[in-house]
Amino acid sequence: MMGNGPGSLFRRMWPAVVAVATLPASVLGFGLVTTPAAGADTVSMLASTAPPSPPSSTPAPPAPPTLLRASTVTSTSVTLTWTAAVPGCCAITNYTIMYPEAFSDVIPTTTVGNVTTATITISPTRQYQIRVAARDSVGHTSPWSNQIIVVAPATDSGPDTVPPGSPTSLTNRNGTLYWSAASDNVGVTGYQVYRYDGWYTSTLLGTATSTTYQLPPSATTGPGPRIQFYVRARDAAGNLSAASNTVDATSSTPPADLPPTAPRDLSVSRITSTSATLTWTAAEPGCCDIAGYTIGYFPAFHDLGETARVGNVTTATISLKPATQYRVTVQASDSGGHSSPSSDPLTIVTPATDTGPDTVPPGAPGTLTVSNVTTASATLNWTPATDNVGVTGYQVYRWDGSFNSTLVATVPGTSHTLSLAPSVPNRYYVKARDAAGNVSIATNEVRVDPPTGPTTSPPGPSCAVTYQKQSEWSGGFVTNVTIRNTATTTVDGWTLAFTFPGDQRISTLWSATYAQSGSAVTIRNAGWNGTITAGASVSFGFQGTWSGSNASPADFSLNGTPCR
Repeated sequence: MMGNGPGSLFRRMWPAVVAVATLPASVLGFGLVTTPAAGADTVSMLASTAPPSPPSSTPAPPAPPTLLRASTVTSTSVTLTWTAAVPGCCAITNYTIMYPEAFSDVIPTTTVGNVTTATITISPTRQYQIRVAARDSVGHTSPWSNQIIVVAPATDSGPDTVPPGSPTSLTNRNGTLYWSAASDNVGVTGYQVYRYDGWYTSTLLGTATSTTYQLPPSATTGPGPRIQFYVRARDAAGNLSAASNTVDATSSTPPADLPPTAPRDLSVSRITSTSATLTWTAAEPGCCDIAGYTIGYFPAFHDLGETARVGNVTTATISLKPATQYRVTVQASDSGGHSSPSSDPLTIVTPATDTGPDTVPPGAPGTLTVSNVTTASATLNWTPATDNVGVTGYQVYRWDGSFNSTLVATVPGTSHTLSLAPSVPNRYYVKARDAAGNVSIATNEVRVDPPTGPTTSPPGPSCAVTYQKQSEWSGGFVTNVTIRNTATTTVDGWTLAFTFPGDQRISTLWSATYAQSGSAVTIRNAGWNGTITAGASVSFGFQGTWSGSNASPADFSLNGTPCR
């Protein structure tokens, strides 16, 4: 494998070159690597990716390299592979890799020899648009290969080295940006909003924790041929996604199916033994005006709840039962019949009474744990709750997992020894109680499973599978799969089986063979990678299509044995 040599930089000639090689008006796809859909704008110095038909007297240049992809991406480098260009008149001598950052007119390049893999240096959290062209022994240059988009993670260490997916459906509605939420393997913590002047300067305007952003008036004016905006998602590890599509400074019409955003900041402003008054921050409209809100409220440890429909308001009062814990959410709907995601849930507990000296429920007891488990008993432990007057005891409940809770003990201290029965659900939680009959919010639930057989642990899985989506866009995705042999013996010939949870279909696969029947997939080794020694790994990749869901498979088996 050859690394990149000293690169070269050049700027696009404005405006002469813009007509030939503009940066994309919208960045398609998200994740680590994206191959743009047909018809997408791409960075290219030629008007066509097909080799021209030269006059018969002109020696033919090479054909473009094909199947460019990123096999490994770190915070500071990307390893590229491609299929060699077909020579024209003369032998291929080297390849030029072009890797400009998105929204920049500086185009770095590097030249490598007559190889089909190379590693180039990149910077953490930056987004790159990469192509490769071949050059032959007499100086002819091929058209550029397909373009891929690569986003470097913020770090190569720690629990999260995977960038979020891209925000989608960005629109500008009367000076407010709206977009659809991005996904992440851990969780998106916010969004960064950028202004692009149409030349080479991107400016971070601000950040948002929701999926809307109010543009300041100064952001929509200034130098540049075309002021645009785009959004990148961020996670807790500092990883950034690929950019969303771009929108102009002038208002645009949202997609006809864009739903409202989720209501935010749900809270309770007043609570009694029989009611709660709720407030929230209004949802932002998508394609259509907000028509109203639906409040859902469910008693804890119960599978039946109630809903209340209210108009386009940001406060409402619902009827409740005394001394009962509820989980409350709010959801917006619009005039087009679209529903927003639900707000973050709010947990509340009503007092037992509205009169008397004490109408304040105790705080919840601390984390509930279990110890000393035998076939007949177990001990529950928790930390004390607090109360404005004083906690008088703790109620221990057994829950059937659906909707019935049974009070099994009331104790003064912070532990209780249970009598276990194998024929009943052994799931428990605890509430604090005060002298006025007020009860707290429940602790976490614990499940106690009495031992039923040998206490020796079964052998662990002999294989581990990493399924990593390198890129994803509307209707398509690219995934890399790594199989690691965690056993102490060699695997000689392997078959990996898994089931897609959605409607994914594999269209192209490399470094292995495959068969797919419905959602069930079987992957078999190629002729050269069938042996996996103890502790070693093999990898393969594929490109696929999806429409309804592109969730990752949950379970894998190697030669019939489950992997972790």
